[in-house]
Amino acid sequence: MKNYIYTGIAASLCTMLFLGSCSKDDDQTIVPPAIVPSSISFNLTDDINKQIYSDETGAKVLPLKVGQTVSLPYILEPDSATFKDVVWTSSNNSVATVDNYGTVSALSSEGSGYSIIQVAPEGLYAGSGIYASLKIMVYSTVTSAESIEITSTADELFCGDTLHLGAVISPDNTTFRTVEWSSSNENVATVDIYGVLTASTTNDGEVTITATALDGSGVKATKVIAVNKKVLPESVAIDQTYSVDNDYYCAMNEQSITLSYTTVPEKSTTSEIVWTSSDESIATVDNGVVTFNQEGNFGNVEITATCPNGSSSTITLGIPAGLIRETYHNASHYSWYNASQSGNNTSTSHEWHYGYITVTTYTVNATTQRADIKCWDLPAYLHAGNYPIFAIKMDDVKDQGISSRNINFDAVGTSESGTQYKAIANGNNKYLHDYKCSDSSHVFIYDLSTQQCGTGGLMPANEYVKFNTLQLKYADMKTATSQLQYNIYWVQTFKSLDDVVKYITDTDNLSYEVIK
Repeated sequence: MKNYIYTGIAASLCTMLFLGSCSKDDDQTIVPPAIVPSSISFNLTDDINKQIYSDETGAKVLPLKVGQTVSLPYILEPDSATFKDVVWTSSNNSVATVDNYGTVSALSSEGSGYSIIQVAPEGLYAGSGIYASLKIMVYSTVTSAESIEITSTADELFCGDTLHLGAVISPDNTTFRTVEWSSSNENVATVDIYGVLTASTTNDGEVTITATALDGSGVKATKVIAVNKKVLPESVAIDQTYSVDNDYYCAMNEQSITLSYTTVPEKSTTSEIVWTSSDESIATVDNGVVTFNQEGNFGNVEITATCPNGSSSTITLGIPAGLIRETYHNASHYSWYNASQSGNNTSTSHEWHYGYITVTTYTVNATTQRADIKCWDLPAYLHAGNYPIFAIKMDDVKDQGISSRNINFDAVGTSESGTQYKAIANGNNKYLHDYKCSDSSHVFIYDLSTQQCGTGGLMPANEYVKFNTLQLKYADMKTATSQLQYNIYWVQTFKSLDDVVKYITDTDNLSYEVIK
């Protein structure tokens, strides 16, 4: 379902056309350039936000009962954007619908039981890749919590520090998977809707934190946290594992890393340490958590931690253009998974495991299965000069007795100089190499420096290409009369084929044979 709001765009277009066509003698009317939207995000109330949880794919999920409605306000930036019209979509209208104003109605829990609600700029800026989305999970009945356990990495902290609390709710199929947090003494410590506890900067003592189920069952759990007086750190030392000096480079698609560090005294008030970035256009830092930009700014950046007495430690991080590293080592964030297609009462799905995901195909017809995977953290940046080898390690369904299948990369990207590139290697099964590993998986390899795209030819060696579509089509699996499963182990770019081989043999600890 698509709901379009045309009024503003129509008026803007008419104004532009009118002004652009008017002239009197030698006078020319100059129409100012249009300001396009740069971002759109939901602006939800705390009552809604506290119910939202992240599922195994990292998607934000809001549970609703059949018949319930909820409004999803949003913010479109910049505020001065010329075109502010948006389009709302629901991926499954039988489960939930959304109207022109962002009001979602939960209709049914049948079938998949969920719908992806999305809002995006419309009109001249359609297809920009800018959108906000929320997964609506609809239930006909509420499964109540039976018990709650509060988890944390520590039972104490210093004045001014923060501590993230978690809540494990049983049973696993509980409808509301988040809790209401409260503190027994907000003069000592407060806790927000996400379970982040913030200790007072001046008051020490003990505080009892309570987590209460949101389903009205009255189930709750408590935990006592001690807030200690400040102990100023005298020195800090950042672990250099991720430093470019140790030949480590960060992949932008990983989004962030958490730096390990030690202090003297060992137990001190770490909130007194000031963290800075030498270039916030590349990466920002907050309490040792470094967040990479997602806007195509690459290079080295120095992250520094400074104690109140001026003692400091620095690490140099490198975020190069073209490096993609998805190894499925983080259950909370991974960027490549199934493309959520469906047909004939079946659908794709995937399950995360440490080091791989398992994808289930969907039925195209009586003898054909399909299950694409795609990059969900867009844009993605490829660079044929820096990292020309694009590889994916996965199972091949042909090893399950399937007579044929087609693999190709559907990609749409634009280089820094404005050239558009589509369809990596231009066609089915155009991978340059197929290495079969000793664990029966395959590494399919593309060389961006030698294999031309369907549109644009060879990618440039001196600039990145920014992709807003990057999807592996894994289709035409014949002859298959039932759904199949296959594993994806990693998606990465490399500087050379030798680096691929080294990764297979040294990191994965496997041998291989060249099939193609």
